Amino acid sequence: MEWIVDKTGTVINSYASVLDGVIQTGSKLETTLSPTAARLVKGFFGNEVLSAGFFVMVIGTLYSYLKDSIAHTFNEILNWFYVSVEVEEGDECYNWLNDWVAARPLNGSVRQLTVKAVWESDDSTDWFQTYDKHKEERPELVFMPGKGSHVLYHKGRKITISRERPDSASGSNPFADRFLSSIQKKQALTISTFGRNFKLLKDIVMDAMEESYSKNHGKTSIYTCHRYDSYWSNVGARTPRAFHTVILAKGVKEALLEDISIFRNSANWYRERGIPYRRGYLLHGPPGTGKTSFIIALAGHLGLSVCILNLSASGLNDQQLDQLMNDAPRNAIILIEDIDAALLGKKPGQTQSGSNSVTLSGLLNALDGVTAHEGSIMFMTTNHIKKLTPALIRPGRCDRKVLFDYADSYQVREMYLKFFLSLPSDFVKKVAKSKDEMDRQRKKRLQEQLKKKKNTNGILLNQPKDSDDSETETVALNKEEREQRLEYDVMVRRQADRMAELITKDDAITPAQLQGFFMLCRNEPEKTLDKVEAFKEELNKERKEQAAKKQQRKQLQESIEAKKKAKKERERARKAKERAKKREAGEEVETTDEEEVVEEDELKDGYFSDSDYYEQIKGLEVANSKSTANGKSTANGKSSANGHSDANGKSNTDGGTASSSEEEKKTTISN
Repeated sequence: MEWIVDKTGTVINSYASVLDGVIQTGSKLETTLSPTAARLVKGFFGNEVLSAGFFVMVIGTLYSYLKDSIAHTFNEILNWFYVSVEVEEGDECYNWLNDWVAARPLNGSVRQLTVKAVWESDDSTDWFQTYDKHKEERPELVFMPGKGSHVLYHKGRKITISRERPDSASGSNPFADRFLSSIQKKQALTISTFGRNFKLLKDIVMDAMEESYSKNHGKTSIYTCHRYDSYWSNVGARTPRAFHTVILAKGVKEALLEDISIFRNSANWYRERGIPYRRGYLLHGPPGTGKTSFIIALAGHLGLSVCILNLSASGLNDQQLDQLMNDAPRNAIILIEDIDAALLGKKPGQTQSGSNSVTLSGLLNALDGVTAHEGSIMFMTTNHIKKLTPALIRPGRCDRKVLFDYADSYQVREMYLKFFLSLPSDFVKKVAKSKDEMDRQRKKRLQEQLKKKKNTNGILLNQPKDSDDSETETVALNKEEREQRLEYDVMVRRQADRMAELITKDDAITPAQLQGFFMLCRNEPEKTLDKVEAFKEELNKERKEQAAKKQQRKQLQESIEAKKKAKKERERARKAKERAKKREAGEEVETTDEEEVVEEDELKDGYFSDSDYYEQIKGLEVANSKSTANGKSTANGKSSANGHSDANGKSNTDGGTASSSEEEKKTTISN
């Protein structure tokens, strides 16, 4: 300590002598510098405050340099004695190790924690029967080491966990956020231990992988694309929905499952014939027909993950889209939902507004370009296939197009049974065949029980008197309960057949709407048939209101377009007059194009609802457009022109009935 004090005093004395030499008259400074510069230097060093500040700055700089040098040297020395493994966010190993660290017990050396609330998913497939089961359920709190370095122990060995968390983009300034994300490092996790052998670290990574796979076994992993970066982030695993609970039109589900199964087992067949090994599907139809639900259930049935790709995500561009498609996890379905809304009005090379710069050509190249991912399964959903460009849905990018239509009689019946049937279908079918067979089997079991209780001489063994009585009562109770449940299920099956007659495909009811109706009648299944007509009337009323609002929006849009067109015509006429006056005056007139480029209407309505399909089926769209053109309508809501519509929504044109296109009405799968 005394040596440090002596050396510090020596440095200060040397600094003071240097200052004296600088500010003294006749020093070398005056002969080297100009008189003005010499006066400025003497004034600076002659001031005690300024000279002291300069001295502190020099000392601070030296201290910072020495500190960094010592730390760097110390880390280099430690690297000779420690081995480490580092993984960045976006890699599957990061999720494995992150969960592995969270599962380890914390010790006193951990000073900074992060906490996450995790809800345990319900594994019950009959979710509609356990709706109120977990009202008091609480999430599980998971604590894990936070930012910085922490010490843990694994198999008696000391390991160090280091977590780096860079500052994330705020989202307020997309350009600044994109620049920040391009230069900053991803969140990283480093595990190190003393020694020169990597075996312990490799074992840790292998253990983390095995724990993750065993924990998520039988579950469907969901991935989303990270904002302002091009990697997939695992947002969790969910219990898959039982595949048999997804009720589609007869044969649709089975045909899709068979097609995907054949594709997954045909990699060599594709390679031998030089065909790109990828498969694309387009599910189209009205909203609420089960497109997304089917994809999630299919992924769970086949043991695949689901990667949800949002083409409208802020900050996404063509390069990142291409990288996301190529970096998708193996054995995963890439899902693009509502692609008609994401690409509404977009032309090749045209970008969306805001910070999203995905182009249609970029999407097409990502699907089947030179750098397209091999072995991928792509699912796209849309509410209106007619809004998609033909280049997007051609074979090679979209191999199969499947219509998910309104619920038909088969779907109505099966959904009703799924909601209200108390016993499994197979059991009810077996029991319903013959009550006598069930009674004979029960009597046979009772006789076998009585034989077991007798000895060889036919004398009953010593048993309490009420034992046989209790067993007889239990058998009688089971018989009575089964008979009651059997009668209930027979009633449910009769009602399901009747429900399939009352609700048909012509009623244009989606499975989601049907499910909502059944949920309302969940505790009163015997009253569902009485409420069907009211349910249908309410839907028709709502759809007609939506159709009327859409017609009003269309009229308003046409009015705005007419005003804009008239304004442009007036502006064009004014400019033409100005050019004519200049020509008469002999002035030079600039040559400009007479025709102006017509801008796309910014108010173009891209909203598409269930009422649009209803209009196509019932003919409301044709009737409304023609009544607007001729300006004739009756007080009862009937419009008369070349076509007319009645209160039921039927529309006739010149002796013909308007109907939807043949493609929208098909229930078969087109290849």
